[in-house]
Amino acid sequence: MHRKFFGILSIATLSVLLCMPATAQGPTDLSAQNQTTTAPDPPPPPANTADPDDSWHFDLSPYVWVPGVHGTVGALGHDVSAHVSGSDVLSDFEGGLAGFFEADKGRFLLPIDFLWSRLATTKDFLLTDFGQTSARLQLTQTIWTPKVGFRVVDAEHFKVDALFGIRYWYLGQTITLRPSQLSNHQSGNWVDGIGGARFIIPFSEKAWITVSGDAGGGGSNIDYQAVGILTIQPKPLFGFLVGWRYLDVDRRGSKAFIYDVAQTGPVIGLNFQFGGKPPVPPSASCSVQPTEVWSGDPVTATVSTQYFNPKHTLTYKWASNGGKISGTGTSASVDTTGLAPGSYTVTATATDEKEKKNNVASCNASFAVKQPQPPQVSCSANPTTIAIGEPATITMMATDPQGWPMTYSWSATGGQLSGTGTTATLTATNADAGNTITVTGTASDARANLSSSCTAQVTVPPIVKCVSIEDWGECTFEKNPKKPWRVDNDCKDTLDKLSLRLQQMPNGKLNIVGYTDEKETVEAQTLGSQRAVNVKYYLTTEGPTKADAGRIQPRQGGAKGKATHFYFVPEGTLCGGQLEEGTTVDESQVQPQSRTAPAPKKKAKKAQTPPAQ
Repeated sequence: MHRKFFGILSIATLSVLLCMPATAQGPTDLSAQNQTTTAPDPPPPPANTADPDDSWHFDLSPYVWVPGVHGTVGALGHDVSAHVSGSDVLSDFEGGLAGFFEADKGRFLLPIDFLWSRLATTKDFLLTDFGQTSARLQLTQTIWTPKVGFRVVDAEHFKVDALFGIRYWYLGQTITLRPSQLSNHQSGNWVDGIGGARFIIPFSEKAWITVSGDAGGGGSNIDYQAVGILTIQPKPLFGFLVGWRYLDVDRRGSKAFIYDVAQTGPVIGLNFQFGGKPPVPPSASCSVQPTEVWSGDPVTATVSTQYFNPKHTLTYKWASNGGKISGTGTSASVDTTGLAPGSYTVTATATDEKEKKNNVASCNASFAVKQPQPPQVSCSANPTTIAIGEPATITMMATDPQGWPMTYSWSATGGQLSGTGTTATLTATNADAGNTITVTGTASDARANLSSSCTAQVTVPPIVKCVSIEDWGECTFEKNPKKPWRVDNDCKDTLDKLSLRLQQMPNGKLNIVGYTDEKETVEAQTLGSQRAVNVKYYLTTEGPTKADAGRIQPRQGGAKGKATHFYFVPEGTLCGGQLEEGTTVDESQVQPQSRTAPAPKKKAKKAQTPPAQ
């Protein structure tokens, strides 16, 4: 009787064990949908690594796994080969709780998988020796799997996570005989250390495939699984997953306990995501170099972007409100040729064509075209006065505020001008006599076409014609020895004609030079001066034709005879170094003598005859 009972009990227990692990393992693996769970868990959608979010992200995934079971279980020295379908497992399900939770920060992963389930089944006895008709078997299973992980590959289209942790198993069974309600409870637990990898293939931020696996041992001889999951995440907060999971464990404990079971079946669940920073919109910043240029100088513009996905290739467009801009990458060149002075703006637009939202950023940068200044110039001439045929050197001092090269040109109001640089040569011609020649130098910069001019003046004296002293005759004083200074009638006739002739000459002067005879006893200087003064007096006062006194100059000559000689001196320069005869008489000291005036007084000594002039 006892052997029959224990045989029936073993078979019933094995049946419960077959159902229990299938259901228990199912929910545990379904939690793999969470972002960072162990190999069976699907990851969250790929984060936009353009925004380095170092905050914590959290995922919660309730799931269901409905596996079929096949393998061998044994207890109390009895082994049973079991093959149970998923529908049979569901028929014995009394309740359970399964979920997956994961926290991750950057590449660091902390997945935790939890499963609790309860299965029950009733087996009728073939023999009723003890008055018992059946036994009810109730199995409770708890599986807790904490892991740590690190994302070793984080490419745009492929990601790999390395995961390590433990899997804790708890199995508890209660056998109740009916109708006596006698019961017996037994339990067992063990821990397996596991390690594995997870491979993620993102299609987009809303869909991806996860293939994972792990293996280990410890309390069991071997514990391994493989999972494939498709995750659809239509909203950032909510998503769902479907897939397939295979789990194999070989546990051979004390008292000949055998639990060598493989479970495989579909997985279905939900995925909720929390935490993390809100996405930062992409941005761009622009710069230009240099910020100030002259028209025609190139400007280089560059753009840098932030918070775009670095794994995506961006497209760039450039625009400018001045000049011609060219470039399709992160830099562009602006041709400023012909731009007027002022401020101009360059605009860059970066676009991530693989993203649908928050995929465009623009920026501006400004540059200025400076107002050029004309050259600064000054001119000088050396010498400033030249005669006909003589040269003068004109020098231009020119500087350009911008430092640009310059060209030079010259012009003049007269003369002959030559030169193309900063110096020129001016030669006076006959036509320039008596004129002032103005020379103009112009410096022009080679870029902005701005110019400045300066002037220098050169004077050419007029041509001076030399004149000759004309001999207009003489009057003698021979006829009146007693009054040798007196103008007689013969002299008056000569003087009347002389006065008319002087009036006919518009310019020039008449020099009356009085001479003496060496034999005259009167002082020669006084007598010669008196004769000249008396002739002037007649011409300007006594004669019929009054001559202009300002044009007549009495002069005193030497001992050349008793006479006054008349010399007409035209205006101008005397030719050939000619000199005027005699010396000027001081008319304030020698008064004119009329025809009745007394003769000059004689001196005791004989006057010395002055040398001829």
